Amino acid sequence: MRARNRPRLLLVTACVIALGLGSRRPGAPAFVVDYVGDVLWGVLFFLLYALVWPRKTWLRLAVWAIATTEVIEVSELYQGDWALRLRATRLGGLLLGHTFLWSDVLCVFVGGALAALCDAYLARVSEGAGRRLP
Repeated sequence: MRARNRPRLLLVTACVIALGLGSRRPGAPAFVVDYVGDVLWGVLFFLLYALVWPRKTWLRLAVWAIATTEVIEVSELYQGDWALRLRATRLGGLLLGHTFLWSDVLCVFVGGALAALCDAYLARVSEGAGRRLP
């Protein structure tokens, strides 16, 4: 298994974070606010796991990313006092969300899956390019 390029992953991760935060800005189109940030949340976890384990397969990273983001989404159903206080902070709200929505469950799945498919495609392209070089 190839090792992913960590500096490149860090750059892409920073871009995904910036886009995700931007998707929550006031004035963003409703579609972006409602869906794009959650898709990017799934992408972000794929990238974070790829940074930690750069040699894992895209499928394994996708499973971890999707499982993690789905657990976070389902955790929004829990409304205990400590969780509500944590979600009331800016960082806690960004990390844990506020309201459970089935559309969010789908969006984070799509994000993790899209990131995995892009990673698999890029691996295939780089392997093909490597074979053609003398």
